[in-house]
Amino acid sequence: MRVNLIQGAIVLCGVVFGGLAGRYYGGNYGLVLGLVLGFVGSAFIIYLIKKIIEFKIRDLIGTAVGILSGVLLSYYSYSFMPVSFPTQTIESMFRLFLAFVFGYLGGLVGAKIADAFFAPARSPFRVGGRNVKILDTSAIIDGRIADVCETGFFEYTLIVPTFVLKELQHIADSTDPLVRNRGRRGFDVLKRLRENTYVKVRIDNIDFPNIKEVDEKLIHMAKRMKAKIITTDYNLNQVAKLQGVEVLNINELAKALRPVVLPGEHLEVFVIKRGKEHNQGVGYMDDGTMVVVEDGRPYIGKRVKILVTSLLQAPTGRIIFGRVEEVLEHKDSPEHGHGREKFKG
Repeated sequence: MRVNLIQGAIVLCGVVFGGLAGRYYGGNYGLVLGLVLGFVGSAFIIYLIKKIIEFKIRDLIGTAVGILSGVLLSYYSYSFMPVSFPTQTIESMFRLFLAFVFGYLGGLVGAKIADAFFAPARSPFRVGGRNVKILDTSAIIDGRIADVCETGFFEYTLIVPTFVLKELQHIADSTDPLVRNRGRRGFDVLKRLRENTYVKVRIDNIDFPNIKEVDEKLIHMAKRMKAKIITTDYNLNQVAKLQGVEVLNINELAKALRPVVLPGEHLEVFVIKRGKEHNQGVGYMDDGTMVVVEDGRPYIGKRVKILVTSLLQAPTGRIIFGRVEEVLEHKDSPEHGHGREKFKG
């Protein structure tokens, strides 16, 4: 509220000043032009201040020092230039032009130097070396990363950027109950990870104001850290790989850890629905693998023991085919249903 009042006061003063100056120099026409220029000028100043505030302190210091050095260098360089101008006005304009050019160049170089000298000292990029991984929002909400880390197979330093936390907070504040529950689940997963003794979770207060999309920020951060991104997002996976960033996809890990089933082996499955072909039944393993039961339609709603007859690698995943060997009536319950609750209704 106070900021809005101050901004309003700046605009008002700019308009009044522009109107008075315009009327003094140009009468009524000057008054109108002065009012317009005063409003535009004061609005531009407010916009410029907002942009300056978005910069980090080190960037502001580096840019300011660079601009000052560039301007001083322009005046010093001019004294060694063997040039002459017909009028004092042209000479002044040339010197002003040099000041802008050298100042602009100095500001860019100063910002680069400040970033190079000061960023590494406070940056998490040095932590963990090759074991540093960046967590994506989708991987946090998915939750399986916490299960994997609790096994002790991996010992990573997991970096969670603040812009990922903001996205997670936005999801948790959604008016849609399903979306809101996903966001809250993500925070529960982060709590589990922070309590895990095998991994170290680090919340990093880093952002890239000039980049709007969270995925692009993750890729940019991974490039700077030379780290990998942990995600379940297929699109992020593909875009990151195209830009040379390595990605660890939880879905690919789950696919690699699926139990190996060979023809001739026995398998227990809960038949939940009809298949596409005549008299077929369909069930699912715990990892989501589809099991097609030949002549299994009469056993819908029952748990059966099947003999695996063949396997098919489809674009959507592996499919197991088998025939019924035995009906396991005593295990016909949701908790042994291999996904019965998931597919109910």
